[in-house]
Amino acid sequence: MSLLKTVESFFEAYRRKDIDAMLGCFSDHGTINYIPAGLDGPARDKGVAIWSGLMDVFPDQTNEITALYSGDDGRSVTVEVMISDTQAKDGFGIPNQGKRYALPHAFIRTGSTDGPSTA
Repeated sequence: MSLLKTVESFFEAYRRKDIDAMLGCFSDHGTINYIPAGLDGPARDKGVAIWSGLMDVFPDQTNEITALYSGDDGRSVTVEVMISDTQAKDGFGIPNQGKRYALPHAFIRTGSTDGPSTA
């Protein structure tokens, strides 16, 4: 599977809230660097922590890929995603007000041309 397809699969799994499938889109030593949350480290550790926390606080979270850009060498993909949800409880230092939001995100994924992401 190409890196581009791997990235699409990741966001499909995210919509299903399937953390195991999300992790399956990373190589064994894949990392996550999520700057807004100050997370940097192994996807199997840091990714699980942030994704399960977000799914708990924002249980109706969904995403829509709005643009994909593949690097010329096939080893990087930049993806624009609209993430939306309604906060259901306090979390991440944000008191629950039950409000819904839609927020554009940008992700840069790197990896091999034929497999899982490394970052």
